[in-house]
This record gives sequence, structure tokens and C-alpha cells, in this order.
Amino acid sequence: MKKSTIIIILFINLTVFSNAQVARKIIVEHFTNTECSICTSRNPGLNANFNLHPQVLHLSIHPSSPYASCFLSQQNTIDNNARANYYGVFGGTPRIVINGSVVSSSINYADTTLFSNYAGLSPFTIAIKQYAISLDSILSRIVIHRVASGIPTGSASLFVGLVEDTVFGNGGNGELEHFNVLRRSLFTSQGMLVTLPSNIGDSLVLNMTEKYSAFWDQDRIATVAILQDPTGKQAIQSELSTTAKSSLVLGVSTIPKKIAAIHVFPNPATNNLFIENLNNKIFTYKIININGAIVKSNTTQSNEIDVSDLSNGTYTLKVFNEDFSAIQKIVVLH
Repeated sequence: MKKSTIIIILFINLTVFSNAQVARKIIVEHFTNTECSICTSRNPGLNANFNLHPQVLHLSIHPSSPYASCFLSQQNTIDNNARANYYGVFGGTPRIVINGSVVSSSINYADTTLFSNYAGLSPFTIAIKQYAISLDSILSRIVIHRVASGIPTGSASLFVGLVEDTVFGNGGNGELEHFNVLRRSLFTSQGMLVTLPSNIGDSLVLNMTEKYSAFWDQDRIATVAILQDPTGKQAIQSELSTTAKSSLVLGVSTIPKKIAAIHVFPNPATNNLFIENLNNKIFTYKIININGAIVKSNTTQSNEIDVSDLSNGTYTLKVFNEDFSAIQKIVVLH
């Protein structure tokens, strides 16, 4: 998949600089698997802990070992495995890494003090903004800003990825919802080497573009960034964006308008689906299974779709033409 990265250093000259460090955010990288029975028993405690500590950032990563048939692993095998190997935790799930430090596999994920030892300060902030640059592409703008003097200086490793805030589907272990799922590493799963801004008020700005995959829910995509020590892997600063996106024209005359909503019924469906709010327009639809395969598609003006030939399960319905695009989760249940 073609990717483009533009790196720009901006020197911002301000009259007064505060030289005050800011809180270093805590981020948890959660290595899990949709077919892992141990994950079923331990992940709820970790998720409850996240709910108790909403300031803690997290993303879930699904390596292929020990369960290669995990559907989330299969949708992003290379990136998931590379991130697990980066920390040396490939081969067993669940595992967690907090601010770049691998945590013992025996620790109690539900312990409310789990994140207590990882607070700290940083001379950097990270800001992320997302842009819709076409129907099928997203641009993530990451701004690393030095707000205080001191270490670290020189180079750092920057990991940037796209995450889906909630993915629905039972991979086999009974978990029906999967949170902040890593969908794509935007440069490399081990991080790209960047030169840190050296003066207070300086910023490093990176623009990264990526095409959506068919099985992603575009409305749920966010961008995560982790700035790390290139040797010890300790986090310097991190950020997770919201799923909001602004329109941005990059080499095209217009941005296609996105339909506000479509109403799909009945859902679950047995034989036929009906779509409202299309106003008799010609459109293309694609129905995608949980493994990312397109199982049905057509260009039509009819608001009725026959799903009687599909197996029971959860699918993603994509509806689009030159004027709009919409995504809806559907369930087929005969």
C-alpha cells in the first residue's frame, strides 16, 4: 500500500517562553488475541481499569502467535507482529507495555494502582489533527512541540499508527468489542527516527497519509503517536487523537460530501436489507466480512439488497458514489 510522509520543521518565534515541563501521558500497549481464552478472563479487568483512569491512553495490538486465526491479527499481521517483536513479547497473550516498559505477565490487570508508577514530566507536547483528503484517504498531522529545556535532546523514535476506537466481532473467545485496535503503522512498527526540536517554542510537524482498508469503519479511525527513547524505548510523550476529521483539499478541486446518516433495516436481516436516505441516487455498495473480504457488491439505484445468500454473521456495509459515502455495521441472521 502506497504511503507518503512529509516532514517539516517549523521554528516558531515567540516573545516569551514558559520553560515549564508538562505531564507525560501514560500509554498502554495491550497485546491480545480474539481467540485467547486467558485474554477473556484478564482483559475485562484491564478495560475496567481504563474506565477508572480515562486519562490513560491505550491501544490494542493483535499478534498472530499463539493464535494465527485471530481475525484482527489477520487484518494487520505484519504491523501487529512487528510491534510485539519490538518489545520482545511475541508468542504469548495477553501482555501489556506501559510507557515503553514491558510489564510482568503475572501482574493483576485490575489493580487500580497499575499505572501509578508511570507518571512523570516531559519537555514536549504532541498534538494530532486528522484530515479527510478524499473518500478513501486520511491525513494525520502530528506536531511535536518543545515547551521546556532539558533532556532528551538529539534524536527520538516516533511510532505513529491508525487505530479503530471500537471493532465489533467475536473471534472465538467470546469478546464482542475490541478497543483502540491498531489498524496500520504509518511508517514502521518499530518507529521512525526523528530529530527533536532543540529550542523552546520549536516544533516538528509531520504529515502522513494513508488509504482506508475496506473493513475499517472510517468514522471510528483515530491516530496514535508515541515518542520514545530510541535505545531504552521509554516513552517521552504520547497522544491519541479523537476520531474527528477536518476537510482538506490536497491537489483536488472538491471534497466529496459525506452523507449524514443512512438507515438500514431490518438489522439483523434475514433475506433483504433496505436503505433509506439515498433519494433514488445511483450508488455502489460493498458488503465486507470480518476478515476484510468483499462478499457482495453492486452498482444500483434500488434501495433493496438481497442478503439471503450470505452466511450468518456481522458485516460492514459501505455505500458510496461521487457525492457521498456511508458505512453501517449489519448482521445477517437467517
